Amino acid sequence: MLTLLAAAPKGPLDTWSPTLLALFALLLPLIGLIIVLAFTIDSRRVSAWIAVIFTLAAAICTILVVAIEVAHPLHLERPATFLQFFTGQSGSAAEFTLQWGVLADPLAAVVSLTVALVSLLVQIYALAFMRREDGVVRFFGVLLFATFAMLGVTLSTNYFEMLLFFGLVTLSTYLMIGHWWQREEAAAAASRAFIISALGDIALLAGVAYIYFRFNELNFQTLSGHYTGGRVSANGLFIMAILVFIAAAAKSAQFPLHVWLAGSAQAPAPAAALIHSTGSALCGVYLIARAYGLFHASPRGLALLAIAGGLTAVLGVLWALFQDNLKRAIAYTTMSELGLMVLALGIGAYGASIFELFAHAWPKALLFLAAGVIIRELRTERMAEMGGLWGRMRFTGVLMLIAVAAGAGIPPFSTFWSKDTILSKALELGSPLAIAVVTAVTFLTAMALVRIFALVFTGETARRRRFEPDRIRDAGGRIAFTMAMLAIACVIAGIRGFRGRTDPVAFVTFPGVSLPNSHFVAAGVIAAAAVLGAAVAFVVYARRVPLPAALQPVRHAMGEGLYVDRAYRLAAAGILSMSRAALWVESRVVDGVLDLVGDSIEFAGQPQRWLEEFRTRPLLIGFFAGVVALGAIAIVLAGGIIGKTG
Repeated sequence: MLTLLAAAPKGPLDTWSPTLLALFALLLPLIGLIIVLAFTIDSRRVSAWIAVIFTLAAAICTILVVAIEVAHPLHLERPATFLQFFTGQSGSAAEFTLQWGVLADPLAAVVSLTVALVSLLVQIYALAFMRREDGVVRFFGVLLFATFAMLGVTLSTNYFEMLLFFGLVTLSTYLMIGHWWQREEAAAAASRAFIISALGDIALLAGVAYIYFRFNELNFQTLSGHYTGGRVSANGLFIMAILVFIAAAAKSAQFPLHVWLAGSAQAPAPAAALIHSTGSALCGVYLIARAYGLFHASPRGLALLAIAGGLTAVLGVLWALFQDNLKRAIAYTTMSELGLMVLALGIGAYGASIFELFAHAWPKALLFLAAGVIIRELRTERMAEMGGLWGRMRFTGVLMLIAVAAGAGIPPFSTFWSKDTILSKALELGSPLAIAVVTAVTFLTAMALVRIFALVFTGETARRRRFEPDRIRDAGGRIAFTMAMLAIACVIAGIRGFRGRTDPVAFVTFPGVSLPNSHFVAAGVIAAAAVLGAAVAFVVYARRVPLPAALQPVRHAMGEGLYVDRAYRLAAAGILSMSRAALWVESRVVDGVLDLVGDSIEFAGQPQRWLEEFRTRPLLIGFFAGVVALGAIAIVLAGGIIGKTG
């Protein structure tokens, strides 16, 4: 039997190189960007279609990579030398080499597929959504650049390459958020995102330097075996884990480095959908998953992930419940989901975390794209000025309801299955705190998302000056097609049942980490929490139940994110004031003293010059006049004192 199988003809999935296909997927968006900049920059339509075509080709390559990895789940790399020189030393320090390349394994295949497909759908949506906007060529060029950067992160073979692509993700996020740079809010949000992401990149640079200093190696796969070799103490591993986590936290909006995420809603709807579904927000989670060998070797590193992820998940969904701005409310639910992914990694639910990443991408993208249609028709982002759209935008309402159900974890939609596996791992560990956090976040996320739907689609449309509700039109054309494709993904993306290597959770594994096999208790708890949260939210918000006056301060504080953003601004203003004061002291005091000392030294060093200018007669006359004046003043003062005493 084995002889017959060995002699059987090989199919394409057995002979094609997954690393070559991954390399094509990485380079195709970059090639499309170069073509746009070099040849079609003056044509909006041609540039947009070139972006779509090259992203489609990249998506096809990622689909083939996933198919090959499902058939043969191996870790393969295609390295190349970036920089190499000889140091003149001996031993392992004789040669310094930096490499780049692409890899193909289940983790990279799943995430790169998600990035490419979401980017493709977002660009098709943008063909219609951005048609009448300025800077269309620039927008599609930035989307191509962002796709290239994010695929580079997912296909990186080592820390050095990851650092380079992390910097490109930082730049692309800045450009997407600041697309409407004329708006003060967009420019400020883009700057905030750039600064925080750059701080994370600096932390990653420090971590890379420390890891290379201790191991003389940067390859992820090779380092996984070095972490447990005893070459570095537990404290050293924890320091490495902290530096890598700071870099990941800045990208994935973990508390307290989350303040850029809500402002990213200033980006156009397609760009916001890309950022929150597969963009910068998920790159941090991917970094932790790719460097998981480091955290797995450091129990304190895993505890750091669990604590930070749980806190981020709870705070994000609480803040989402009190937001009036539609896109900011959706953005805070992203923060909560990112925290849940990091929590899952912290408790050892490795495959479940990646499953949540994959299942979460589709409803999040659909929510932002639907929000873009709603905001454009109503010309406002405030949910207090919305309502009554169910009868006017039925198609958009149905698709947004699917996205809400999928994001909330209501069965059988996508994130129900991923949240089920995360809770299963928490039950397996017997951690009451992890169980409580996952359950509470599921309940509150359902409330936050259903609240958005209820405020936007139920009730009566708010009347505003120069706004005619009868002129509201539903989505159509490419916009409707894109949203329908995402809605289908929301239904089927999380379905399990394929046992073995093709199971969405068992497909992406880490050596030494047991699979979170789901069971009926976890599924029942997640389903009950999601349905109950959705029902409570619909009853409260569809009826517009007012918040008691005593809780208004709490609402304001939660709506402002507990003033963390304001604290950052005050700290930045204080640092700026201190820098201005230091500049004034340096320019006026320090420079003045130095100039005075220099002039004095120069004056004293030239005695002949000032001796020649010395005149005796004017000096004596001046001295005599001064003595007379002082004598006169003394006589007057003495006379006054004698008169008072007499």
